[in-house]
Amino acid sequence: MSTETTRQQVRDRLRHLADERAHRLASTYSEQVVRCDGESTDTDCYRIPHCQADEHMLECISHLVWHGQAISTDTDDGYIVVQLGDFTLDSLAQEPTA
Repeated sequence: MSTETTRQQVRDRLRHLADERAHRLASTYSEQVVRCDGESTDTDCYRIPHCQADEHMLECISHLVWHGQAISTDTDDGYIVVQLGDFTLDSLAQEPTA
């Protein structure tokens, strides 16, 4: 294996690790925004008034939903309800254990 190939592999690995770290940081931050600004209604379930949900809050919720770390619904009484958890396809495909 050439030195250039090895260097490229190292760069690719470092880039991958940096992407993973950035994702973890964004997910942790987004979860904290929901937990801090939302009103806890149940374990890992928070509601946020639409009038208080600015673009930043909506981006945080979208990030969590996109990565399967939350689900959100809009209520008729003007709230966004966010439930935090593992909602990835892998977790949803598993059969519940008794």
